[in-house]
Amino acid sequence: MLASLLAGCASMGGSSLSIPPINVAGARKPSNPLTATIALPPGTGPFPVVIVLHGCGGLSSARMNEWATRLNNWGYAAVLLDSFGPRGVTTVCAPSAQHFVTPADRAGDVLSTAVYLRSLPQIDGSRIGVLGLSHGGATAAWVTQRRYTDRFPGLLRASVDYYGPCRSPETYGDVPLLALAGDPDDWGNSALTCHAFAAKLRPGQPFEVHTYPDTYHAFDAERSTAKKVEGHILAYNHDSAEDSFIRTRTFLDRTMAPRQ
Repeated sequence: MLASLLAGCASMGGSSLSIPPINVAGARKPSNPLTATIALPPGTGPFPVVIVLHGCGGLSSARMNEWATRLNNWGYAAVLLDSFGPRGVTTVCAPSAQHFVTPADRAGDVLSTAVYLRSLPQIDGSRIGVLGLSHGGATAAWVTQRRYTDRFPGLLRASVDYYGPCRSPETYGDVPLLALAGDPDDWGNSALTCHAFAAKLRPGQPFEVHTYPDTYHAFDAERSTAKKVEGHILAYNHDSAEDSFIRTRTFLDRTMAPRQ
C-alpha cells in the first residue's frame, strides 16, 4: 500500500506524510506528529532524498515547491517538512517569536524525519540530505553538530544552509555542510558568521562557504518582489541564485552520489 502511494507522488504533486517525533536531547518535540509532503522524481527508485526546511514564515512559501521541483529534476526525492503546524505556530520571524521554535527544536524534527524516511521503500535510507532556507538554513547548519552525528552516525550525508547563520564551530561534526549567503544580508548575518565559522575549523573538516556581493536575503526566490521583512531586505538575484543552484547540485551529487 505504501509503495503504491509513493509511486504516485510525482504525478500527484506530492503526498502527505505523518512522522512520529523521536526524543532528541535539546529539542522540544511537538505534541502532534510532524507533517510533510514528499515528491519523487521520475523512475522507480530507491531515490536519494533531501529534507527541505522552510524559513521563519512557515511552509506556505511558493519557494518550497520550487525547491521540490528543482530537486526532483536533479534526481532527488524532496520532503517538505513542516515544523510549525504541529506546534500550532505560524511564524517566528519577529525577534519576540524566535523562542517559539528554535533550530535546536527543528534539529530534532530533521532527525525524526530522517529516521522515518529509512522505512520507506522508495527512499534510499543511506542517502539522506538536508537543505534549509533562512531559519531552516540555521537548522541545516545546527543539525551537523557532533552530538547528533554521534547518536545517529551516517544518518545524514549532506546539509545545505541557504542564508542561515553558522554557529558554534567547536561543535561541528563530520556531515559535509555547504553555506550560501549574500554579503550585505544582515538578517542573521549569515555571510559573516559562516566565514567566521570556517576560520575556526580544523583542516579537513567538510565545510564550504560561498557568498555573493550585492545579494540579499531570499535571493533564490524567483517569483518574489523586493521587500523588507522585520527591517531586513529580501530580494531575488538571478545571477546569484543560478550560481547557487549549480553549487548546490554539484555538492549534493558529490556527497550523496545519486545513482545514474
